[in-house]
Amino acid sequence: MKRLVLPAIVAAALLAASEAPNLWDRARIEQSLQTIERQKSQGLISENLYAKKRAMLEARLAGTFKATALSTKDPGELNLIQNGGFEEINRNSEPNRSRWLWWGGWSWGGDYENFWAEAPNVHSGKYACGIRCKGQTGRIGISTPHLPILEGTTELVFTFWGKGEGDNQIFVNFESGATGELRQKLAPEWQQYTVRGKPEPGAREFTLYIYSIGAGTIYLDDVSLVPVGAKLD
Repeated sequence: MKRLVLPAIVAAALLAASEAPNLWDRARIEQSLQTIERQKSQGLISENLYAKKRAMLEARLAGTFKATALSTKDPGELNLIQNGGFEEINRNSEPNRSRWLWWGGWSWGGDYENFWAEAPNVHSGKYACGIRCKGQTGRIGISTPHLPILEGTTELVFTFWGKGEGDNQIFVNFESGATGELRQKLAPEWQQYTVRGKPEPGAREFTLYIYSIGAGTIYLDDVSLVPVGAKLD
């Protein structure tokens, strides 16, 4: 029988995991349960995401949870984005508006269309967000609803996976209560990008806009928006 030899990096990761302290004691699980309850009551997470997080935490509490990856990410971490994987599509939508539930969409000139990207142009899941230019350039995009600036928030960190085709150009912009932007051409292979925003003094809400302003096509998937330092108490 041929002996299985693990690559050094995998063996090291497994050893570290076996020697790591218990990161999920009862107190932390109960605290995370309270956190997602507050997120749900304030409308900050969808029913679907709430149900998934609660089921996972209850399984940890019961000792029946089985991890599918070496990850210590806290499920109580707040992500203001809903439908960040663009899996929930709106089949009744127009090509120059949002094609995805929760997201808003519009067109300010040019010849573009939003579309449901499928394999091989997805980072994970079945769908991704696709925006293509079919002629004259201008500006089209999607946006979040008005999002709250939670107490204690010092920074807004927007992370997304993206790739582009042709002479594409993406413009990500925090507006109406926060500042911060990214303008650049997306690489032809999936890469993770981060845009950091800053709440404006005295502002209570903000909106994040994602524009396509060049020719070519952009693809977006697996996006998140974390309010650093936010308190839900």
